[in-house]
Amino acid sequence: MAVDVKETVRELVKKAVEAYMSEQAKDTLTKSVKKKPSITVLLSYQSTDPNSILKAVTEMKSSFQVRIAASKEWEELLEGEGEVLPLEGAVYQELEALWTSTDLLILPVASFQLVAKLALMLDDDRAAKTAIQFQLLGKPVVIANNEVELGVYQQILAPHSVQEKLQTYMRTTQKDQVKWVPLNQLVRIAKEQHKLYQEKQPLVLAKHMERASRENVKAIKVPKNSKITPVAKDMARELKIQIQKET
Repeated sequence: MAVDVKETVRELVKKAVEAYMSEQAKDTLTKSVKKKPSITVLLSYQSTDPNSILKAVTEMKSSFQVRIAASKEWEELLEGEGEVLPLEGAVYQELEALWTSTDLLILPVASFQLVAKLALMLDDDRAAKTAIQFQLLGKPVVIANNEVELGVYQQILAPHSVQEKLQTYMRTTQKDQVKWVPLNQLVRIAKEQHKLYQEKQPLVLAKHMERASRENVKAIKVPKNSKITPVAKDMARELKIQIQKET
């Protein structure tokens, strides 16, 4: 009888240990998934080498949780790659969710049209609007320049005015902290930009409190690592505006 009790206890302990180890493994897996930064990959423009673009997107998935928004042409090429948000068919709220819930925007392929629109802040199509919204939220935008980098013969043959116009637009976007990089460096630069974004410390100033007061805003939510100037704090108290840091 005593032997039976010991065996029963031993089995119960064994099951309890196995259940505990199973839960620990699940927690570890969950934590490892959560550690991956969430990013948006936008595929809207045509490429002369779509296979390389798709390969780059696959590589991103090893470092990031990737949410893809794509035009119809790219949707067909991405079949079997998981959930893809149709760029043309998405409602505004779906696009807004991308802007607010992901940390970084990557465009593996671009066009001259996009260069001009970003430089002039023209958001008259969904791709340009998405990129501009990421900028307005202070989030990194990394774009592959393979399709907009002039080749040797283009540099020789294209009128100087055309080349100068392109360079001017590119410089403008770079001042706006858009990163243009070769496709094969996309993942590396994206990691670097995300690290800088995480370390970024937005500055909350008195003028922001004044603007909030004019708009009758009673609570402002700012990134958790924001720095709030003493004058801004005093003005917030005076105007009865709550400054809430994100958790």
